[in-house]
Order: sequence, then structure tokens, then C-alpha cells
Amino acid sequence: MVEIKIDVMTKIVLCIIYQKIKEDYQFLLVKRTPEKGGFWQPVGGQVEKKDYNFLAAGYREILEETGIAKNEIINIIEDFYKFTFDKHYLTGEQITPVQEHVYAFEVKRDVNIVLDDNPSNEHEKYGWFSYDEVIKKLKWENNKESFEKLKSLLEF
Repeated sequence: MVEIKIDVMTKIVLCIIYQKIKEDYQFLLVKRTPEKGGFWQPVGGQVEKKDYNFLAAGYREILEETGIAKNEIINIIEDFYKFTFDKHYLTGEQITPVQEHVYAFEVKRDVNIVLDDNPSNEHEKYGWFSYDEVIKKLKWENNKESFEKLKSLLEF
């Protein structure tokens, strides 16, 4: 059985990482290890006490999960969507509701992705995908809604 510890004040940041290539966009997804669900998702994680706000948490999560440094990010769309979930992502059991804030980070085209430095070892691979590919790969409806909202903001 998976132990579920989610504090009432738990806040999560979802980081949609993208690149603009000519008139098109590519989005970075990471695939969780089989033990962590084995599904594709954007980068993200819990806002920790050392993070002074959601943006700081986003920078930290991006660095931890992909190796992308703050100076490789060229544009940010802050807190453009929020959603709440109340079921554990592995067990489906009821949990205290968690609020997730969505940010988008445009990165340089030559950015190097490194998954090996993540202290949680939660991802086994990554890929750059078109919007249509992302929508097909994502497991969670609220993640798909986040991408739909971003699409309308980027106007493509």
C-alpha cells in the first residue's frame, strides 16, 4: 500500500516547457518510471518551504528534473491556469485537495536535458512533442486542459 501524506496546504507547480521553432511549438514531456506510474507529464512538483513563491518552485523543479538552468529560460507565462485534484495519482484513493498552479517556460533551442541528476529518480525518459502529440500522450484531463489554455494564450 502506498502511504499518502499530503498536507492541507500542499501547493504544486506544473511547468510546461516549450520551444518555438519557426511558426510551431514543441513541448517537453517527461515519462515517469513504472514505479511512479509510467505516464507522460510536464515537469512539476510540490512548492517547498525553501521556495519563496510558485515561480521559485518552478525554477527549482525544472533544474532538478531536467537540468535546465534559469538562464536558459527566455520567457515565462506565470500562473495562467489553476486546478485542484483530490485523488492520489497512483492509488486513486481520496486525498486532501491539492491546488496546482500552471506556468509556462520558453527555453532556448539548444537546451540540454539531463534526467540523471533528479534526486527523486522519478523519470526514465523525455521527449519534445507537438501540441497534438502532447494531448494524445497525457494521462490526466487537467494536464490536457492546461495545454489547451496555453495554446489559446500562444495563439497557434
